[in-house]
Amino acid sequence: MATSPVTAFNLKQPCGACPFRTDQPAFLDPGRAQEIADHLLAGDSFHCHKTLDYSAEDGSGETTDKSMHCAGAMIVLEHEERPNQIMRIAERLGFYDHKALNMDAPVPQSMAEWVSRHEGARG
Repeated sequence: MATSPVTAFNLKQPCGACPFRTDQPAFLDPGRAQEIADHLLAGDSFHCHKTLDYSAEDGSGETTDKSMHCAGAMIVLEHEERPNQIMRIAERLGFYDHKALNMDAPVPQSMAEWVSRHEGARG
């Protein structure tokens, strides 16, 4: 069964292994964290890693019709008052409600803060 636009926004708080969590050790390469932040701030989407398809031979995660938007990323974007385009459209259509997100979840207040957490995490 395909994910509907409604369920694509079902995640309300970051999962236990979300790269946006501040109560877990930072683990992304700083360059990758910056790349994700740049894409998010440019209006792109970021899907929860647990909802990607990793069956490709190279192991890269691909979005599918069952992929959901990362709650950690959405919360940080909402903290910055910079929801991306799909969040804004989905909210207008009634598929997404920013008030339903757990804004007290352990995530940074900004993308800059998030990227700085990953400095030195790997390299």
